[in-house]
Amino acid sequence: MVVLDLAGTTMADDGLVLAALRQGLRAARVRTDGPRYPALDRQARATMDRSTLTVFGELLDGDMYRARRAHTAFAEYLTTAAAQGRVRPVPGVYGALDALRDAGLGIALTCGFDPELRDRLIAVLGFGTRVDVRLSPADVDGRGLPDPDLLETAARRAGAPTCRIAVAGDATAGIHAAVRAGVALAVGVRGGAHGEPRLRAAGADAVIDSVADLPALLGLPS
Repeated sequence: MVVLDLAGTTMADDGLVLAALRQGLRAARVRTDGPRYPALDRQARATMDRSTLTVFGELLDGDMYRARRAHTAFAEYLTTAAAQGRVRPVPGVYGALDALRDAGLGIALTCGFDPELRDRLIAVLGFGTRVDVRLSPADVDGRGLPDPDLLETAARRAGAPTCRIAVAGDATAGIHAAVRAGVALAVGVRGGAHGEPRLRAAGADAVIDSVADLPALLGLPS
């Protein structure tokens, strides 16, 4: 099985998630043009691909009432972006997913979004028929990356031990989770949340330019 991250790995980000995060903070009455925002922005970038609600909770000093308000605005922003055609797949991802499936590998998609938003994005991106398992923190009692629960649950649903799965993602949280889960291969993807030095420091076995390069890394025909 191969477990892939959604935003920034299979879904092109282009700043869309950070824009949604800023919208969420504004809904929680945080000024994104104020003196505090640059520090919040750095903190948000450092924690990309974790549970979105958890990230908002940390950014808002544990105020979960405001965090839930921010999370709702975040989801509404991305939902609107999807309806406007601003949510796009990473170039070459369809070919990569098809090559993985043709090789007999199961495919799971994970993200820090709530299940409703996750499924809406997957449908808009056209990934539905290509994906066997889709998971969010809400599916594992709120335990998102870097906890290994998402990866372990994906493996169980596919009937495969974690030592037989490969994980690919653009953020350190996914790599940390892969290492903790004891996966066969942890692959960092450039161009997303975190750069190659941080991905390798987190424990990535390999780093590729795009998820489109994953089949070749695995020795599969493209």
